Amino acid sequence: MLETYQEEGLIGKSKQTIKTYMFCLSKFAEWLDGAGADLEEFSRTDVQQYIDYLVSRGYSATTINKYWSSIKHYCRWAEKEYAIEDISVITPPNMLNQAPKALSRNDVNKLIREIDRSGSTRNMAITQILVNTGIRLNELVNLDRNDIVMSERKGTLKVRFGKGNKERQLPLSSETRRAISMYLETRNDSHEALFLSNRNKRISERTVQHIFGKKGINVHSLRHTFITKLVRNGEDFSLIQSLSGHANADMVMRYSSPSAEDKAEAVSRLWLSE
Repeated sequence: MLETYQEEGLIGKSKQTIKTYMFCLSKFAEWLDGAGADLEEFSRTDVQQYIDYLVSRGYSATTINKYWSSIKHYCRWAEKEYAIEDISVITPPNMLNQAPKALSRNDVNKLIREIDRSGSTRNMAITQILVNTGIRLNELVNLDRNDIVMSERKGTLKVRFGKGNKERQLPLSSETRRAISMYLETRNDSHEALFLSNRNKRISERTVQHIFGKKGINVHSLRHTFITKLVRNGEDFSLIQSLSGHANADMVMRYSSPSAEDKAEAVSRLWLSE
């Protein structure tokens, strides 16, 4: 489909435009594949969720507009205009100027309880890893079994595909080790991936997003919560930078910025004591 589009739909476009459109559409196709769709069969909801996904990943407004323009052009060529009707493209805020949204302790505990009660050992292991290591979504889905090393009293997780292709080792809490062990006990396959989908393939980012979306939770907020908790506990910034995989110290600094809730609470306490 992409080859036909390149030959027929991009006639008269500059080489750079063709390169940009084809790159953006190939990425959209990869995302659709993880959702069980393709460039021939996708819906308006797929387009909206993909744009929302780009926003949640922190892409700049310029980058998101490139993807959006590419999808619009393709849909018009493929006579799928219905798939781009009334799509909401929200400009992402400047992430360096605000503290990321973090969950409260009660919210985290509620999430863990609900996942546990669902009876899915896989989803429980995923939740414990995200909550207690703060790894990124793409780092999670790329984990292999041999990235996990555990004993009775300790364990580590190796992130091989971190941002900038940098590896890092992260400690695993006892609850996280227990959840992983319980999940692996249910596996009787030889697949190298740590987490599998219901179709016995490496789990996709879209599937993980769906798991938490049903609970009203954005997956990325779990990473924000992990880092925010470290900052508020007064941990050394170099340690937080090492655990989070942030190459830029400024990205860690933003977690110490007061949120809107922090400001509102401070004002509400203003006259409570003399």
